[in-house]
Amino acid sequence: MNKTKLFFLSLIFLASINFISAQKFGGSLILGFNASQIDGDRLAGYDKLGLNAGIGINYDLNDPWQINIDFLFSQRGSQSGLIPDKYEPLRKITLNYLELPVYVSYQDWFIEEGDYYKIQGFAGLSFGRLFNVKNGLNDSDFDEENFIKNDLSYLLGAKFYFNKHVGISGRYTRSLFRMYRHPDDGSKSLLGYFLNFGFIYKIL
Repeated sequence: MNKTKLFFLSLIFLASINFISAQKFGGSLILGFNASQIDGDRLAGYDKLGLNAGIGINYDLNDPWQINIDFLFSQRGSQSGLIPDKYEPLRKITLNYLELPVYVSYQDWFIEEGDYYKIQGFAGLSFGRLFNVKNGLNDSDFDEENFIKNDLSYLLGAKFYFNKHVGISGRYTRSLFRMYRHPDDGSKSLLGYFLNFGFIYKIL
């Protein structure tokens, strides 16, 4: 790439950042984990830990309201225990999703010298697309190919910011519909939900 092309690409990149800032958009990096479980799999407890990571985009509405869209890789499922027992085989289901949460935030506790809100409470919906299943229940009759690919959930949560860029978040997410279709009669079972905890770094 010659210097002229590099110069013009740099100008476009800087102009894009200025446009995003002017339009009240913001961006964040997200890294955290899910603690999940599934109703109907004969396991109990939020024992299945999985990665939750991606990027977030926010748009400022009338102060102090904000709308957010996240683009995430999200691991869910269930597990027989948080710590493996050497006397019992570990039984678990791992469900890997591409997740798109859309939610509205209410911001409070404005810090004037830092020009940011310390607290956000939020609620919304999340669409998930299942792209990989690992069924390790052993004695289960849940076949991997019969898990339903699309998931719609509701979510509730909060964020706390230490400064303008760094924060933490927590949320509860529960599916609105069943996630497994039985091939014999078409009936549906299994309902997923999880807790999420993560770190946020605002880049815009």
